[in-house]
Amino acid sequence: MLKPLGGAALAMAMLTAPAIAQADVGFDAASYQGCYNAQAAVQAGARFSFIKLSEGTDYVNPYAGCQLNANRGAGMRRGAYHFADVGGLSPQAEADNFINVARANNLIGAGVIPVLDWEPAGNLKAQVWWAKAWLDRVAAAWGTKPLIYMSASTISMADWTPVSSADYGLWVAGYPRGYAGDRLRYPGSVPYSVAPWGFAAAWQYSSSGYVSGVGSAVDVDWFYGDAATWAKYSNAPIDTVTHPATSTPPAHVAPVQTTTTPTGDANALATAVIQGLYGNQPQRQKLLGSRYAEVMAIVNRRLNGAVTSSGSYVVRSGDYLSKVWPQTWPAIAALNGLRPPYTIYAGQTLRTTGAATSTGRRSLVIGRGDSLWAHFGANSYTIARANGIANANRVLAGTRIYY
Repeated sequence: MLKPLGGAALAMAMLTAPAIAQADVGFDAASYQGCYNAQAAVQAGARFSFIKLSEGTDYVNPYAGCQLNANRGAGMRRGAYHFADVGGLSPQAEADNFINVARANNLIGAGVIPVLDWEPAGNLKAQVWWAKAWLDRVAAAWGTKPLIYMSASTISMADWTPVSSADYGLWVAGYPRGYAGDRLRYPGSVPYSVAPWGFAAAWQYSSSGYVSGVGSAVDVDWFYGDAATWAKYSNAPIDTVTHPATSTPPAHVAPVQTTTTPTGDANALATAVIQGLYGNQPQRQKLLGSRYAEVMAIVNRRLNGAVTSSGSYVVRSGDYLSKVWPQTWPAIAALNGLRPPYTIYAGQTLRTTGAATSTGRRSLVIGRGDSLWAHFGANSYTIARANGIANANRVLAGTRIYY
């Protein structure tokens, strides 16, 4: 078996092998998708699929077997995930449920990447110790380090250093295009801060993707690696990781390979740098050549952020609404037409005129039996904090919520 590579080692491997395709597209599925047509998905460009195996201590996805077998038969790489219940349940007991289902389906040592789906409600998201205990238990049984899946906003709710420093990779979720229809495609570089991780292994860029043979409201993902990278993450021989040769991969922007000094508009080049198409130093300086200083001045201006004289703000790397505007971010969101999950990007210009007032703020009243989760899902914690509510899981009927 291949020795599993940690985050730093994987990053170095990816940087030193430019001739190998460094990314691929796929989707993830649960019981909602039923027994789908994996061959049609492959023909549409899918290269991998993460399947929900279990939840809590006793739930098993009744379609996991047919989904996994379909993926294998179609030549897709396979991942498997467990949805964490967390509240009052033992991480070891939940891990054992996942491990037992995996063993029943002969997944361990078969090129399958294990994953913890981390989406607990409210403050439970910050229970890093629980996630770490689950990951440790599965790593010991599986013989490789699982990935942990979470939204970009969840990363900022706690210090995830114990998980990242233990070499558990990150699969991040965030939807720049909101909940409009999407497809299998190259989404570019992750537009969020993923610290303390140095990089994301995968990105779920939409939950509204159309995948032929699977459905029209499917989670679609990008994996930053090739078949060899997948084999290393799963700690399995390369021949356990198949890759269909009969389908056409989705079109995407290729990484910049030329050493010729680029021509064209400096602003367009700066955008390409921010998207990651010119790599890191010293590669970036070599590729930009004599235009390095000119282009990087624009990049730094965008990423540093600034309030302009026209009443706008240029978003910088690591910004999120409640960080820049702790008290008035809902008004900023409304002013710019932003909706949950309130994603903003480095280099984006946001209007700030009127941000100190409630003009344009939307609101709703919590009814009897209602909850923040029913309206805002994974963003409930952020909405609660913006409205001065200590516990996102306990909101009184009649409370007006501004968002």
